[in-house]
Amino acid sequence: SIEQLFYSVENKLGQRFVFRALGYITMAKAGLTEVELEDILSLDNIVLGDVIVATYLKNPLRISYDLVARLKEELAGYLVERQVRNVTLMVWANRHLHLIAQKLYLSNEEDVHQMHSLLAEYFLGAWAGGRKKIFTYDNNHFTSLNIAHHKNPHLQQSHEKTSSDKYSYDRQTPEQPWVFQCNLLEPDIFFVNHRKMTELVYHLTRSGRTDDLMFGVIMNFSWLYTMIKIGQ
Repeated sequence: SIEQLFYSVENKLGQRFVFRALGYITMAKAGLTEVELEDILSLDNIVLGDVIVATYLKNPLRISYDLVARLKEELAGYLVERQVRNVTLMVWANRHLHLIAQKLYLSNEEDVHQMHSLLAEYFLGAWAGGRKKIFTYDNNHFTSLNIAHHKNPHLQQSHEKTSSDKYSYDRQTPEQPWVFQCNLLEPDIFFVNHRKMTELVYHLTRSGRTDDLMFGVIMNFSWLYTMIKIGQ
């Protein structure tokens, strides 16, 4: 059955990784690109805490692309590619698969809210431009790997050991302007960031981030200008 296939993939690639990866693809309004999925999973501390358990914490803190590639390979024929405005998106092959994934991976309201919020942050560009995001990890979880205090200068200033440490790491996610301009001297020549236009308002609404919706979109001059330029 399809459920058995999903369970098999979870056993191969890790339950948390598969839960979140397929959850993000399923909840996205129009699917996700491979690069977007890699970026989003690299912002997800729950996934990182599981995936990098056997590696050293370092900047930038990201998951490996080969995990996304293996996920696509394992679900070939189920996860398919669709071209939307010259962008290749990963989507479910049919509505039945979408509903099964929704039932398996998006049944917990707290998780769903958190995931919508993270997607909103991604399309806002909240962690772009070298802005670092806190990564929380359990020292006890990493003790046997000897990585909790690996090359972190902040730890040398503290002599207290706690069960949970928080440090910030660059996740190297991209800026998300409303439009991309090739030449600042020719402002009328631009490309609309259709991915942001498609996804941001949806995820801000779903996560209840009304302030970001109001000031980051509705009252944002760049958004209003873009809407006027594209005639909407």
